[in-house]
Amino acid sequence: MPVVDPIVVLIAKYCVALLFLVAVYSKLRAFAAFRATLADYELLPEAFSTVVAVSVIALELAIGISALVASVAPMAMLGAMVLLVIYAAAIGLNLRRGRRDIDCGCSALARRQLLSGWLVLRNVSLVALAWVGAAIPSARVIHAVDFGLAALAVMGAAALYSAINQLMANAPRLDALDSLMDAR
Repeated sequence: MPVVDPIVVLIAKYCVALLFLVAVYSKLRAFAAFRATLADYELLPEAFSTVVAVSVIALELAIGISALVASVAPMAMLGAMVLLVIYAAAIGLNLRRGRRDIDCGCSALARRQLLSGWLVLRNVSLVALAWVGAAIPSARVIHAVDFGLAALAVMGAAALYSAINQLMANAPRLDALDSLMDAR
């Protein structure tokens, strides 16, 4: 594991924690829709979708909370990496099957986001972020201003992530609108 500036490690851990805790909230808010989305992936028998949905939420909650606790954060980052690789593989498998028309289940469930290669790339990028969060922090002393910088960085990352997610969710609609305009 590389040695990284402690604020960079902290920012990565807080970003991963925020990602997973917001995901848990979204899935709990619309549990039936999330369970149905898992069944749509057709990776497991539908009878297991409720158990898997509860398990995913429990894992994401454990990762989100553990990422905030210094003593267990590296294990949380490892768990995040594994879960994100599983998500990327599930998306990739369904894309390989030609199944682009199902919701990814990874954004706010009120906003349908169809499967795409961009989602696989996003998850691989999030794996890299979790890897940074698992890095060994250097011995540099952290000052109060560093925490302010970290808070701004996490807020900026959250805004950027949300904007990119919205663009990915709207891409099929924009393509359809572009095709409609070309047909005129």
